Amino acid sequence: MKKQKILIVTARKAFLDVKNHLKDSRVNAEIHVCNADVASLLTPRAILRELSNKNLNDISMILVPGMIRGDVSIIEKKLKIPCVKGTKNASDLGLLLEKLYNNEIKLSTREPADRIILEERKKRAMKEIKNAYKLSGYRLKIGRKNPVYLNGEIPHIISEIVNAPSLSENELRRISRHYVDSGASIIDIGMIPGEENSEKIPRIIEILRSTVDVPLSIDTLNKEEILVAVENGIDLVLSIDETNYKICDSLEIPVVIIPRDKNGKIPVSADERISIIEKIINFLNKNNNIIVDPVLEIPNFGFINSLEAYIVFRKRYPEIPMLIGSGNLTEMIDADSIGINALIAAISSELGIDLIFTTEASKKTRGCVKELSNAIGMMYLSRKQKQPPKDLGVDLLYIKDKNHVKPIIDPREKHIETIHAHKDKKSEMEDVEFRIYLTDKINAVVYKDGVPKLRFMGRRASKIYKEIIGRNLIRNLYHAAYLGKELTKAEIALRLGKNYIQDEELFKNGL
Repeated sequence: MKKQKILIVTARKAFLDVKNHLKDSRVNAEIHVCNADVASLLTPRAILRELSNKNLNDISMILVPGMIRGDVSIIEKKLKIPCVKGTKNASDLGLLLEKLYNNEIKLSTREPADRIILEERKKRAMKEIKNAYKLSGYRLKIGRKNPVYLNGEIPHIISEIVNAPSLSENELRRISRHYVDSGASIIDIGMIPGEENSEKIPRIIEILRSTVDVPLSIDTLNKEEILVAVENGIDLVLSIDETNYKICDSLEIPVVIIPRDKNGKIPVSADERISIIEKIINFLNKNNNIIVDPVLEIPNFGFINSLEAYIVFRKRYPEIPMLIGSGNLTEMIDADSIGINALIAAISSELGIDLIFTTEASKKTRGCVKELSNAIGMMYLSRKQKQPPKDLGVDLLYIKDKNHVKPIIDPREKHIETIHAHKDKKSEMEDVEFRIYLTDKINAVVYKDGVPKLRFMGRRASKIYKEIIGRNLIRNLYHAAYLGKELTKAEIALRLGKNYIQDEELFKNGL
């Protein structure tokens, strides 16, 4: 593509944007401005009519706006020049041209380039992240069948099934499957503090082994429960402290050490925490089977001191695997967990943390495993590629968007009547369609025979569709259901500050 010439087709309103992006590009290209104000009004046949009278002898590719509906292969067939769709928005043209210059992308006559670029970027990112878990060197192995290898390069996720002894078989299977599907590498059996449930452990392990094919851990301080779990093939033990560490002397599986003293208390200072951990390590005398968790505290209740313990320990023992728990942040802060998990993954990346312990014990932490999985991948790519954790093909922008997408407004709409949703005026139009977009309010423009006739504006979907129904503009129930769905999506986007594009998903990360 470096020596070939591209013809970039655009509409009048986007010309300056396209020109500016082309100015900064290494691609050899020229611009053709069609006889239309906005690209959404163009059709493949209209473009073909304009280009049929143009000298295209030196053109090797025609790039048309992604907003155009339908298949543009008709242009290619008639003009004998490859014709493909570009991006929907001119703001993304620079990235597209760079990828074309480097022959990094294959475009389509049907699909806008936006989706192709996004999918290609995601595909490469996912491949790189997957390979990170396959690095040849490792410092600790957890499990026998399908083991987890800790290499200090990228953390694995341990997901806890809270109060596992109280759950039914179906619940154990459902939760464990969900965790693994969301990105968990290890399933943790969370026991009930203050209770003795060792007799239930063999059955729980049996159920989980037949459900998921990943290592299992047990989270308990109860000595009897630990020993029963070990006898039944558990792969990892959480948590070992000054009250129970002597039972681990003969264990051959990895254990997680926490800085809890013989009185059941965790010291405030980082030095005291590390002192307890070092005492247990020295007793066990087997660094190759030890994971350390200095315990991350709740903000305003020792958070910074606990974080200091992680930093000091990592500097002192760079080769010993470490675990960090996210629950004291995600569960104990009334904030969306997405950003919290991103920060935990960032801390883990800098500290070389090997395991992140999380759960989805409450409604507000639903989806935490998936969020952490994405965050871990993003931070790994950031560190490896030596760039900030943005524009990497993986993100946690579930609610907000990075870039503003301007609505493409038909200039003919300036001359039509605007109906504000609180007014009451009857209309008897039939056989209409609606175009919905956002400005500072929801805009629902009525089109009849392809021409804009009427506009409804408001900030609440219900007020707008009541105005529409009150004017007998729709009688078909399917059309009414569609309109209600799209207006509600538009209202949510307006309230959250998100972009809204009609007929496209509002949340694109599986939320």
